[in-house]
Amino acid sequence: MVVLRTSDGHASSASVHAPPGATGAPVILLHGLSQQRRFWDPVVARMHHAPVVTLDQRGHGASTAGPGADYSIDRCARDVIELAESLAYPSIHVVGHSWGGAVALRVTATAPDLVESCCLIDGGLSTPSAPTTPGSDATIREALLKRLRPPDLGIPIDEIWAILARGMGDAWSDEAQQALVPTYSVEPDGTARTVIGVDRHMAVLEGLLDYDPWPDAESLRGPLWAIFCEPRGVQTDESRLRVIERAQRLQYALVQRWHGALHDVPLQWPALVAGLIDNLVESSSGKLARSSQVPSVTDMLGVSA
Repeated sequence: MVVLRTSDGHASSASVHAPPGATGAPVILLHGLSQQRRFWDPVVARMHHAPVVTLDQRGHGASTAGPGADYSIDRCARDVIELAESLAYPSIHVVGHSWGGAVALRVTATAPDLVESCCLIDGGLSTPSAPTTPGSDATIREALLKRLRPPDLGIPIDEIWAILARGMGDAWSDEAQQALVPTYSVEPDGTARTVIGVDRHMAVLEGLLDYDPWPDAESLRGPLWAIFCEPRGVQTDESRLRVIERAQRLQYALVQRWHGALHDVPLQWPALVAGLIDNLVESSSGKLARSSQVPSVTDMLGVSA
């Protein structure tokens, strides 16, 4: 484990993993909102081709950042760049899940000479932007914040595991549960809440809503892999479909739609996510063609998009 001390005075923890024979630029994995670095454990256990770093992002896990810290996407991206600098990495691959996808995208746009390739797993481009700028509709922002406010929990940890198991179905496993154990703080009476807490959760959301991902995405001149997880059945979310169509028009993007994938696909299908990242590392030395010219994982699996 290594300790990251950020330039604005906070500390956090990161784990460095080196699979046997791993070479080349390391992969930095960024978890989603309310999670922590061990969320990636099932994926890391299946990766082969590069060193891997998992980070407790600010406000999460072992981070010392409180509710009043700067949770802008720009500041969170700066943390990742400072982590790479502290580890003396001249180049990295960056992979973000959910909220972590927005951070990964901002890292890539901010430090293009550092990032060899970027992968967004069901996040980043689908960020629900609602900036607080002159002329913006404050009611839209307030409605989003109200809808996205998490429950305070305070229920037995066994109930939380049962809820998660029902949601993941056959994909639930002891390995997935162990990856989520550090997400929760358990009181002596057995009740549990998320370690991040509601106040920090909402502060992170505020920073996310202020971020518009498209200027960053359109500025990229290197590989951008964008994964969209979709439940089974006909897709009817028009706004999401528009995001996918816009992503497919990005010059350097490879867009994949994973049918049957849950939002937390790193826990559901860790082998598939690990294989995707290994392939990303192997492919990064070449120029990536437009997404319309590159077969997607769903194409290769014979699943219609």
